[in-house]
Amino acid sequence: MQAGQLIAGRYLLEEQVGAGGGGTVWRAADQELPRPVAVKQVLSAARGHGPERVERLRREADFLARLNHPHVVTLFDVVQEGAEWFLVMEYIPSGSLADQGMLPPERAAGLGVQIVDALKAVHEAGLIHGDIKPGNVLVTEDGRAKLADFGASRAVHAEVTLTETGGLTAGTPGYMAPEVANGEDPTPASDVFALGATLFAAVEGESPYGREKNPMALLRRAADGQIASSRRGGPLAPVLSELMRVRPAGRPTVARARRLLQDVAGVSPSGGGAIPSDSESGGTDQPDPESPRWSSARRAALIGIASVVALGLVAAIVAWTAFDQPPGKTPRKPTRTAAASIFGDPHTVDPCALLKQAKLGRFGRTEVDTAYGNFNRCDFLVHPHGGGEVDVKAELINPDPSMEASGRPDKNGIQVLKESDSDGSCSRMLLLPDKNRVDISSQFDGRMASKKLCAITETAVESAVAVLSRGPIPRRTTPPVKTSLFWSDACALVDAKALSRFPGVDATDPEIGFGNWMCRWGSTTSHDDLMVMFDQYGPMTADDGRLTKLGGHLAYVQPNGYGEKTCAVRVPYRTFTTADGSEKTELLLVVIGGAGSAAWRCRVVTNVAGPIVANLPHA
Repeated sequence: MQAGQLIAGRYLLEEQVGAGGGGTVWRAADQELPRPVAVKQVLSAARGHGPERVERLRREADFLARLNHPHVVTLFDVVQEGAEWFLVMEYIPSGSLADQGMLPPERAAGLGVQIVDALKAVHEAGLIHGDIKPGNVLVTEDGRAKLADFGASRAVHAEVTLTETGGLTAGTPGYMAPEVANGEDPTPASDVFALGATLFAAVEGESPYGREKNPMALLRRAADGQIASSRRGGPLAPVLSELMRVRPAGRPTVARARRLLQDVAGVSPSGGGAIPSDSESGGTDQPDPESPRWSSARRAALIGIASVVALGLVAAIVAWTAFDQPPGKTPRKPTRTAAASIFGDPHTVDPCALLKQAKLGRFGRTEVDTAYGNFNRCDFLVHPHGGGEVDVKAELINPDPSMEASGRPDKNGIQVLKESDSDGSCSRMLLLPDKNRVDISSQFDGRMASKKLCAITETAVESAVAVLSRGPIPRRTTPPVKTSLFWSDACALVDAKALSRFPGVDATDPEIGFGNWMCRWGSTTSHDDLMVMFDQYGPMTADDGRLTKLGGHLAYVQPNGYGEKTCAVRVPYRTFTTADGSEKTELLLVVIGGAGSAAWRCRVVTNVAGPIVANLPHA
């Protein structure tokens, strides 16, 4: 091929502009229509391509010609010149994504949205691209992305690629999905991985497999799933993690990939407008309301985030880019800790069975509240003869591998650890042989001598130890209705969109509460803390914060609503009536705790809560 050569009597070659996928690419002038075109040589008898390959070329070209998508380079024609075959395509007077340098995460995500749209059309046409990489994403002068070079493409059910691959699996090793590097056929999920790898390179300046120039070394890293973590991705980093999961089944569909990318890019679902800014999400510097609801025994529920923030005990978090890796490679995303042994199934165990109302009755009139806080706890409300109310709580807690035992356990292997004594509260932790834990605590809504309050706690501990010593805790006699959040997973409600709005987070491995009814994330850049959990509460009132609307639900935003230096968003999910006739509200609770102003915390938590609320199941 040379400048001035006329291909198929119509396309006059002017300048070689590239090469790839087994052939050279030329800019040419269409002699019948006044337009420039790109002409690519794809088959040649000199390279041993016979009639069977030509037939495959025509079949694949038929697929490509039907795409007609704004973010796919259009195929105009398939022509023959002597013993050679050529694809005639739309000419894009631009460079590729590889020529753009390192891009800001939002810009890379915006281009990614366009390529995802292209992939959707490609897959719906029955094709797999097979070689998505920065060099195959063209960027026009006005900033539009065009997916190019289908030289390694194949029909979804085909067995061979369009072009020769030199004995290697189709695709480019630096952007190849692990399963393809291990010899499996490409799939739509492989294209999703390659898109993630391409966007990784756009923000990091190199492939997720590193700067290695030897393609065989890259292929080995791809086969082993040795995927680097994004350091410059910012809000795009967690999305890249999802796109580049080692297991194909763990990757998002193209539809979900688009949603994740558009959230980072700040475009509307149609690609036009901007997502609401922080300032549009609300958040004001309100004073802490003087609500008796929060000065009562209800404050027993407030020791979570406030205590963690105060003590600086932010849970250890692994990088968001901890994929499902083979042992010895990039860290594997841990499976969630499930309660076992004495606890059994979290959805059947009854925490109320740990305490005995009759034993606590010697301290005053006692009632049981099964809908007080999260689903992993039960509260016995003791009304002493002198007045007031003591909230005695039994709460089931998952194992903490880092927790060191101290002292000697009893004959059943149970240790009772002293947590705190004060005039307002008394707490004990029961450490079980299987490392599961039970928190037994008493909280008084006024002042009570610690000795008297701890006597109540110790009585509750004796009851719990007696029950635990007999084996598995008794089961719930009546499970919650199927529309309850009891059956939901708090961690699953928090997607990349929500976490990308929490400054500094880079983890998909939160501290996970019992039954997956609570999840907590820390920030790598501060002592800030994000918690999402379920709660059961009395009827909501104006004292519960500023009323707003999130994801079609009413929500209450309250500065210092979960202890000092926090902001809480409470979203009522459903109302119900307890056995004693009390009206209760089941709700989603999202809390930010840490430094910064009250306005900042409330603005962030409201922004984070929006996509979480949108993921709530329909009541």
